Amino acid sequence: MTRDDLRGIVTGITDEQLKKILDINSSDIGKAKLDADGLKAELEEANKKVLDMETELGALRESQCEAEKMREKIDELQKVIDDRNIQDEQQLHDAAVKSRFDAVVGEAKFLNDFTRDGVFAQFQTAIAKEENCGRDDKELFGEIVGGGENLFIQKKEIPSVVASTTGFGGEFENGEVREIMGLPIQ
Repeated sequence: MTRDDLRGIVTGITDEQLKKILDINSSDIGKAKLDADGLKAELEEANKKVLDMETELGALRESQCEAEKMREKIDELQKVIDDRNIQDEQQLHDAAVKSRFDAVVGEAKFLNDFTRDGVFAQFQTAIAKEENCGRDDKELFGEIVGGGENLFIQKKEIPSVVASTTGFGGEFENGEVREIMGLPIQ
């Protein structure tokens, strides 16, 4: 608002009155300007805080993403460790069962690997059964191979052949002939 604007509105206004009105107006404008500058500074500070918080939030999101990735890696590694422990425990168990089997087999020789593997599988099944808990391994083994013919290689013994002093030979019983041939006696 200028002096001419006020003279056009108020007729007969004096210079002193004009000066007072303009001083009051200037004071109000100065006060409003100071308030506006204060609000502008507060707004700038608030915007800076928002920007800082957005930056911090972005960093937190990034670190959370990294933490999730680390958690996934830890879970993967834990699964590998757990699988390895299970595998190691199974190997120890298998070795213990094989040792028990070898102990009950002793010096006996199976006819072939197929027979040995089959008897071993039956032995494993038998010792795993709850009703066989606490039973002697030899007893279980005896039940498995008992009555099974031709599971083991028979010890070769020198047949007890009677030599003929007459040179004409003699009559042999069927069992003696089978014994000479290395066949089981019936």
